[in-house]
Amino acid sequence: MKAKIARIDAASPDAAVLERAAALIMQGRVVVCPTDTGYALAANALDGRAITKIFQLKGRSYANPIHIAVNSAAEAEKYAYLDEAARYLMEHYLPGALTLVLPRKDTVPALLVAGGDTVGIRIPANPAILTLAALTGRPLTSTSANISGRPTPYTVEEVVAQLGDEIGGVSLLLDQGPLPVHEVSTIVDLTVSPPQLIRQGRISWLELREALRRFAPEEDEAATESDDET
Repeated sequence: MKAKIARIDAASPDAAVLERAAALIMQGRVVVCPTDTGYALAANALDGRAITKIFQLKGRSYANPIHIAVNSAAEAEKYAYLDEAARYLMEHYLPGALTLVLPRKDTVPALLVAGGDTVGIRIPANPAILTLAALTGRPLTSTSANISGRPTPYTVEEVVAQLGDEIGGVSLLLDQGPLPVHEVSTIVDLTVSPPQLIRQGRISWLELREALRRFAPEEDEAATESDDET
C-alpha cells in the first residue's frame, strides 16, 4: 500500500495538515511525525489498540516499554509524579533531547510500559509533535519509526524503506525533510537514588548529574563524588 505523505515546514507546519493528523490519532490511527531526535511513530498513548499497533509495526517486544511525548510539564504531571529534580530538569532542559523516567500514574496503560511502575516522558523541541500533543490533548507515543533494533530514521524515505509492507499500518507521514541532527535523547532514571543514566544522548550526562547534585541527600552526593576516584 502506498504511504500517504504530507510535506510540512520545520518552523511553521501547516495547521490544516496537523489538524488532520490529530484527528487520525484520535481515531486510534498511527502517524509518522518528526521530532528533534528522529522520526517517530505517534499514536494516542492512552489507547490500548493504538499501542498494540505500534508494537506490531515495529516488531517490538511487549517487554520493552514505550516512552511518551507531551507538550508541557503540566501535561507530564497528568501521567507521572514529578519531584523537585524532575521539575528542575524540565524547566532547564525541555523542550529538548532529554527523556525522564518517572513514577507513572494509573492514567498510563500498563501495556505501554510492560506492566512497570515507571514511564519515560519527553517534551521534544519540534513544533509538529508539540502541536499534535496540544491538539489531541493526549500523550503521544514517541518511539522511533523504525523496525525494532534497526537505526533511527532521519528521513521519511528511511521510514518507508524500513517499515516495508508494514507501512500500510501508518495512516499519514508528516515529511519535514531530512532532520538536521542525528542524535538520540539522553535518558535519565529519576526513580532511583542517585539518579542513573540509562542512555547517553545529545545532552551531557555530566552536565545533568552536576545539576542534580543540588537535590541529592548528602550520602548520595558522597557516593557520586567517589565515582570519580581511581
